[in-house]
Amino acid sequence: MPMTKLQFRPGINRETTSYTNEGGWFDCDKIRFRYGVPEKIGGWYKISGNTFQGTCRALHPWVVLDGTQFSGVGTHLKYYIEEGGAYYDVTPLRLTTSAGDVTFSASNGSAVITASDTDHGAIQGDFVTFTGAATLGGNITADVLNQEYEITEIVNANSYKFTATATANSSDTGNGGGSTVGKYQINIGLDTSVGGSGWGAGTWGRGTWGSSSSLIAAGATLRLWSHDNFGEDLLMNVRDGGIYYWDRSDSSSSFVRAVALSDESSDAKTPTIAKQILVSDVDRHVIAFGCDPETAIGTQDPLLIRFSDQESLTTWTTTSTNTAGSLRVGSGSEIICAVETKQQIIVFTDVSLHTMQFLGPPFTFGIRQISGNTTIMSPMAAKAVDDTVFWMGKEEFYVYSGGVQKLPCTVKSYVFNDFNLGQSLKVFSGSPRRL
Repeated sequence: MPMTKLQFRPGINRETTSYTNEGGWFDCDKIRFRYGVPEKIGGWYKISGNTFQGTCRALHPWVVLDGTQFSGVGTHLKYYIEEGGAYYDVTPLRLTTSAGDVTFSASNGSAVITASDTDHGAIQGDFVTFTGAATLGGNITADVLNQEYEITEIVNANSYKFTATATANSSDTGNGGGSTVGKYQINIGLDTSVGGSGWGAGTWGRGTWGSSSSLIAAGATLRLWSHDNFGEDLLMNVRDGGIYYWDRSDSSSSFVRAVALSDESSDAKTPTIAKQILVSDVDRHVIAFGCDPETAIGTQDPLLIRFSDQESLTTWTTTSTNTAGSLRVGSGSEIICAVETKQQIIVFTDVSLHTMQFLGPPFTFGIRQISGNTTIMSPMAAKAVDDTVFWMGKEEFYVYSGGVQKLPCTVKSYVFNDFNLGQSLKVFSGSPRRL
């Protein structure tokens, strides 16, 4: 019997059954198709033997003028700058106390230390660094205290606990002296979505009875970062949280922490909260999406877009002599994300799609709705390839290239019928690259 060459159709088809999909592929694992035949995905490799804390949910590589390559790494616990395989903690601070505001107490035979600090604003899992502390008299020396610690328990609004690197003995009866300074990093976020109601769901359990609700809400959603470089420097934003700035020139010898953009600017109208931040490539405006308006700094408008003066990080007040300004999206309840292409910025709300283009004076930017019946699965679910944008919606896959179209997909039912929408914020898109 002569041998017959079998020619299978490329791609995976789960819309039928393995029996009816004769001559095609029904199942796969970590493969893609090239020239009509399956090929295994190349896999992953480590760029460094070093590690960082937290689940990474944002990466941004850029190169500075001297050729140094950096990567911004945002996790649910911290923010790092990677250079040469080393990760430098540049997580912003939310509070630096006055000397003597923090005191300590220890128990004989325990490494758990109680810190007292009125209205500390911390939640369990936050990080704090102590400086200026004196020995407690025994094993808990100044060197033991004066370092970074993770807060393991919130006692109340005025005290919390952490585990020291040494175990206290009977001589540790002091309080650390009157010069201790506590430097608190911004509140951590969640690494997974928790829905429903009751204890352990949403923000329940993020604090203790008597804690401020605003403090508990600081960790209410999955921690997502957006970031973009402004020349050699880096802008970063915690979704629905603060906007921060890392100055590369301040970090030539050591990596200093990022600071709030509003602290870097003397402009009182600088936004302090946003859903996303980006820098427009051609015209060099810093753009904040879902941010606070000039008239109500600190109060978020989820449909508002504001942009700085051209070539400026720090000028946000709208005047007749600059190009700063704002736009408000006319449909939907919130901006989900924005994706920049070569020609324009594509802005997604929860129900619509818009294009935002640089017009020049006197309007600077204009925005136009191009679809009123479009969804997107998460803030990271869209990817631009040149002037084409691909994304995952709530029930379909889409592509925009001058118009919105649904992408034909032979695994659509397989994906969407078994999808945990409670974890939809974890959906990310990317463009594969062969090494």
